[in-house]
Amino acid sequence: MIGRKGVQKGGAMTRSFGGPGKRPDESQGSAPGPFAGRAPKRTVGARPAVEPVRVDLGKRLVALIIDFFACYLVGVVVSLVPFINAFLPLPAVMIIAFLCRDFLFDGRGVGKNLMGFQVVDVQTGRPCDLLQSVQRNIVLVAPYVVLTIVDSVLRIVTIPFINEAVLSIINLIGMVYCAVVIPMEGYRAYSRADGLRIGDDVAGTAIIEAPMDFSRILPRQ
Repeated sequence: MIGRKGVQKGGAMTRSFGGPGKRPDESQGSAPGPFAGRAPKRTVGARPAVEPVRVDLGKRLVALIIDFFACYLVGVVVSLVPFINAFLPLPAVMIIAFLCRDFLFDGRGVGKNLMGFQVVDVQTGRPCDLLQSVQRNIVLVAPYVVLTIVDSVLRIVTIPFINEAVLSIINLIGMVYCAVVIPMEGYRAYSRADGLRIGDDVAGTAIIEAPMDFSRILPRQ
């Protein structure tokens, strides 16, 4: 049962009720509840922290090319490390680096950092995390991810004719995928006012302009 108490004010007795119907001024001075000070949960339909807009596509393309070269250099360095290069060939290292590229330098990576861009979470405005980086980039390299995994498995289970057939089918599907999805991603980034591609829709991210910052490679916890 909801308790009620009498409050003496100006000679008249008024009543205040603890519950949903009480007036805002009657809640002043009450003890904080168990959820006081906690950040509110994200609600469906809440206004996003970032309104995506299309950034300079020329700089965005240059950033992508720089990232490809950076991933290649990482692959070359790793391939020179004994023992590790036996388990992680150059293509695998390049793919891993590409998937994680937007997680580095607080959502800037290398290419975007040099071009003055940053990848952020649309709802919170914070730099994208590792999972979001993988989600937004796997759309671009999905065939290579599948091919690398299958090729690694087929090295263990070697059946010459079957292996060749499987790799040929995957290569064919990958070519069709790249011929359809990659141009579609580029067209979306060019034609949409928000500049979002499919990878951004999947990850809930957007690219914004931000100052260059190479001060820390990994975000603070």
